[in-house]
Amino acid sequence: MADTILMIEDAPARTRNRRSSTEDNDYLRKIHELANAMLKYFRDKELGLETNVNKRKLSMSACEEGGKKKKIKVTKQAVRSPVVVNDVTQRLKEFVVNGLKGTELTLVIQKVLFKSDTKKVLNRLNMPVIQLETDKFLTEGEKRVLEKGEGEIEVRVLGPTLEMYENPMKLRKWRMASTENYVLTTNWYRFRSKNKLILKIKSKIQVWSFRGADQRLWFAVACVEEPEVEEYDSDS
Repeated sequence: MADTILMIEDAPARTRNRRSSTEDNDYLRKIHELANAMLKYFRDKELGLETNVNKRKLSMSACEEGGKKKKIKVTKQAVRSPVVVNDVTQRLKEFVVNGLKGTELTLVIQKVLFKSDTKKVLNRLNMPVIQLETDKFLTEGEKRVLEKGEGEIEVRVLGPTLEMYENPMKLRKWRMASTENYVLTTNWYRFRSKNKLILKIKSKIQVWSFRGADQRLWFAVACVEEPEVEEYDSDS
């Protein structure tokens, strides 16, 4: 009887223990669900913010493309004056073709003869690449030679009086910070000094290229327009 009473008395305690365990499990499950819900909330919020940021970036990018002018790199080009055709150019062509039997006569550049082109210390005729009428006057082999650091080609030059200058010159290609230049150098100063009554400072000159009988590169320099106002010609 005593054992029966004890078992009856212990029954509520075991029930309470089972109920307590179940409640604990429910509580832990709710805590776990709440934690998962919070994590999902913050994750969705973070993803939402990122999506909104990306949308704003795309929108701003579209606005910039539509509202702002795109910067276009413009290649620097020289303003060229019309090519002069007159009696001087006609006589030059006839002499080269008929007198010298030259071929591939090509106008390389028309330019103003600046004071720097007459300086003894510089001793060169400058022909900026951006002012050239064409770059087709050189063969591929000659271009490769000039592309080398100290590359040069020996050339003969026909003067403005249609007289071949006795000393050869050198054609070179100089690279500067903002441009490239072909230059006639070595004996240029002497050549110009010999013809300074024709090749005056500020006169408009033309430089032509052609191939001699041996197919080597030659040049012809002609004055096609006198300067409007002559400058004092000195080598100071």
